[in-house]
Amino acid sequence: MTSNHLRTKAQISVEYLIIIVVSFSLLLSGGYFFYNYSKSSNDATIRSQITQIGNSIITSSESIYGLSDGSLKTLDIRYPKNIRDVYILDNTEVVILYEISSGMNEAVFYSKIALSGNYSYPSRIDCASSRPCGNSSITALNNTQQGNHQLKFESKTTHVYISQLK
Repeated sequence: MTSNHLRTKAQISVEYLIIIVVSFSLLLSGGYFFYNYSKSSNDATIRSQITQIGNSIITSSESIYGLSDGSLKTLDIRYPKNIRDVYILDNTEVVILYEISSGMNEAVFYSKIALSGNYSYPSRIDCASSRPCGNSSITALNNTQQGNHQLKFESKTTHVYISQLK
């Protein structure tokens, strides 16, 4: 009787251990999938914000260019913490460099008109507002921190001059 009683207790203990191991493995795998889902969801949100910022810059530039020379427009933008740089290449491409969980990425937005920032890129020397700067930046070095930024768009004869006010 004692041997059967001990065998029954041992069987119950093993069954409890199996239940605990299975429950723990389900909990860990569920946590892993939730973590990966939340990380990819966060990346998608950042990409969406970057796209909205880039499209706003292009739309504002093209709308102010259609007005008379010297016309001004300001745009309030909120940068997410992941933006590392915003610059203009070849007077027609606005490039936003940003970082997500997979690493550094670039979002490129094309303009139908010539654009120029107020700093040459990558040296960050001031560009003249009267003539377009081929490769330029609208922000000073390391001035793309998270938060509100105000961009000024000024229509020139041959291009739109973009500068960051704050």
